[in-house]
Amino acid sequence: MTVTGAAAKAAAPEPRLYAPTALVLTVAQGETAATAVPTRAVTLTCTPTAGGTHPAPQRACAELRSVEGSFDKLGAEGTRPCIKIYDPVVVTAQGTWEGRRVNFERKYANSCVMQSEGSSVFSF
Repeated sequence: MTVTGAAAKAAAPEPRLYAPTALVLTVAQGETAATAVPTRAVTLTCTPTAGGTHPAPQRACAELRSVEGSFDKLGAEGTRPCIKIYDPVVVTAQGTWEGRRVNFERKYANSCVMQSEGSSVFSF
């Protein structure tokens, strides 16, 4: 059975003008996201426009675009010195980046290292 006319148009998905980008970012005190309770969480939408509850969505989206959405490439070695006290912080990013599923988790030795290496994406 072939669908034609108005029924075919109704059954066909609408073409997208852009691939969606919508993320939930969290920061938690602890070793892993599975065992830590988030202390802070924000939303970040980059497409079609930067927004969400992130305090600097334009800057965070620009940094993510510069690494093509690869959270592993954010911030290299930190540029500021940090105290060497082990007080782990774990960050997560879940959602979609330009239509691709994202499920990112990284542990930092402490909040100073996170701020130094995590760029503005996790500065909230």
